[in-house]
Amino acid sequence: MLALYRCGRQADALQTYIDVKRLLAERLGVDPGATLRERYELILRADASLARVQDRAGGAEAPARHPRQLPRAASVLVGRAEELVRLRSLLSPWDGGSPQAVIAITGAPGAGKSALAVQAAHASSHAFPDGQLYVNLQGATPGVERLKPIEVLGRLLRALGLPGEAVPSDEDEAAAVLRDRLEERRTLILLDDAAGPEQVRALLGLPCGNTVLITSRESHAVTDDCVQLVLGRLLRSEAVTMLAKLVGAERIAADPAAAGRLAHLCDLLPLALRLAAARLAERPDWTVRDLGTRLEDRRRTLHELESGRSAVRSSLELSYEGLANGGELDRLAARTMCHLGVLHVASLTAELVSALLGEPVDAAERALDRLARAHLVEISEPGRYRLHDLVRLFTIELADARLTPEARKDALMGALGFYGATARRASTMLDPHRVQLPWSAVPQRPLELGTVDEARDWLAEELPDVIAAASQAMQSEDDDVARLGAYAGFALTWQLVRGAHRHEQRDLNRQALGVGERTGDQEILSLAHGQIANALLNLGRAAEALPHQQAELELRRALRDGFGEMRALGNMGVTLLKLERYAEARERTEAQRAIAREIGSEVGERHSLLTEATACRRLGDLTAAMSLLGAGLALAQAAGDRYHEAGGLMSLSELCLERGDPRTAKSYLERGLRVAREIGYRVSECESLAMLARVHRLLNEPAQALAYAREALAARQRSVDESLSRVAEDELRAIETAFPGLAPSRPRSAHAALTG
Repeated sequence: MLALYRCGRQADALQTYIDVKRLLAERLGVDPGATLRERYELILRADASLARVQDRAGGAEAPARHPRQLPRAASVLVGRAEELVRLRSLLSPWDGGSPQAVIAITGAPGAGKSALAVQAAHASSHAFPDGQLYVNLQGATPGVERLKPIEVLGRLLRALGLPGEAVPSDEDEAAAVLRDRLEERRTLILLDDAAGPEQVRALLGLPCGNTVLITSRESHAVTDDCVQLVLGRLLRSEAVTMLAKLVGAERIAADPAAAGRLAHLCDLLPLALRLAAARLAERPDWTVRDLGTRLEDRRRTLHELESGRSAVRSSLELSYEGLANGGELDRLAARTMCHLGVLHVASLTAELVSALLGEPVDAAERALDRLARAHLVEISEPGRYRLHDLVRLFTIELADARLTPEARKDALMGALGFYGATARRASTMLDPHRVQLPWSAVPQRPLELGTVDEARDWLAEELPDVIAAASQAMQSEDDDVARLGAYAGFALTWQLVRGAHRHEQRDLNRQALGVGERTGDQEILSLAHGQIANALLNLGRAAEALPHQQAELELRRALRDGFGEMRALGNMGVTLLKLERYAEARERTEAQRAIAREIGSEVGERHSLLTEATACRRLGDLTAAMSLLGAGLALAQAAGDRYHEAGGLMSLSELCLERGDPRTAKSYLERGLRVAREIGYRVSECESLAMLARVHRLLNEPAQALAYAREALAARQRSVDESLSRVAEDELRAIETAFPGLAPSRPRSAHAALTG
């Protein structure tokens, strides 16, 4: 009736009342209510109160309202200088042009999106003389239903002076009225805490000169004509400054190191920092270090970051619940969050999450992308995701609360199976001649790796995460999980050897030894003893390695494992060489070769020939050493075994030097260096470079000698093997002694040489 009257159709409006009155009598037996009767009488009289907002005397539009609804800007806003400059340039362009139509500030819960938006809106308010409107969309407000688009439109239209009864009930019509009201105006509308693009879509497309500024946890990259600013974490210095402003500079300055640690425990997020500051304000008897110590107990971190009604946990819970109650993809993303808490690794891939969930890879990828749009995970590089520390703690709580023990076990077993199977495949692709340790198979397909380079890259990138997963699993009270963790660690054997990750190899296999002892698994015990011995040997602790190798040999014999016995004998021979027990080493390698020929193990035969050659050389039998080396190297080259080829070439160069033939040694070393670099064998690379420096020194070629010595130090840095630095430093010292006028003064340590 009102719409018809305002369109100039008074008769139609009155007829509508008559129609309604008749229908009510026929269908319900009642008369129209008081409100409807009053409206009829007003229309009948053409009452002036029914007109649109006008000057009743002259019929002109009433003066436009210029609302100023922005909340007060935060008293403490530290950092974000770059983001503020960017926002001001979009809201109030330096050239006086029109402001950006839509701007979205997105980011993780607690990143300070609203505070930044309000600050930027105040700073640019002069560019919007017709008003600044504010609506909290309640997209992530605990216990409150998010506003519907029509409700938001109603609030905006009323703020712009439209009477409540004049606000259309249809969303599209209300949006059209809003556009009409804002024509030829410059107004800023801040829509805070949007649930996502759908909640604000009807509010966009405003006339040029008006701007909609949105804050949201969800990505708005798909929103038309929108510039999105993703808010990350604060810098460490900014976070500490924020704490100082909230807590007091003296209290923070009393222990700067503890303040920096506290900032990182809060994940450098403003909400967590504010809550930490509130906890310190509540407990004046605590030092900054006291609170940091409490937060370091990751089981209670989220509990500590609570104050009043504010909490990091509740903020994250709301994001999770929003997904869990959403559509199919959102529910999958919520389920993914639960499963992410099962595995404690630094980075994630779709393939790994697929194994965790037991879902296809494309489904896992869609779930991760959905979480990324919600800023619950971040994309660290293409195809790789990571969790903020506080989100990680929340996912661990989710996994414990929402998944059954069986579901958690299945997820962890799936991830371990994926890691172990892929590590074995990648290692085999890199060097098919190396013996892969036995594998406790689970029904999990490895990642498809097309090339050797892909295999090398996967092992290099995933190594820390596979180590972390294996270590986590071996601490499990479930024997099945612990065993699979041990085997996942065994699958890394050759990558740990190639990269000279000695300490990681030792520590991981000490855990495996504990699993073997706890479960009585002799296979795991044997493998762990052998791996610990290998690590200790390469750490320069051969005497400690020998008992482990003896234990491995006895276990292999008890298991009647001929191949395992052969390998144990060969490894023991290498250790005896390091202990300068050359005759015993020769005996072990001869026994190894006998078994290798009996069972047809070519790799065992090659190993025994090369090891025995070194024993003979150290015993002074250079002729026998040369013969054994020639045979071993020929077998390695025929088989394409680059690892043994590199070792054989190194041994030949050492033999040539003992014979006083540095030029021939140089030729072997250059070949060996090429092989070592091609297969990524960093230990051999570093040793070859140091030996080449020695050869050039002996050939009286100081410049080349110095260059190779420095290159050896650089190679040592890449290998993270401290023992190799001694080899390079010793040669550098010898060069300085031989050619005192050539090289600059030698650094006091390998570390100084590498960083100076």
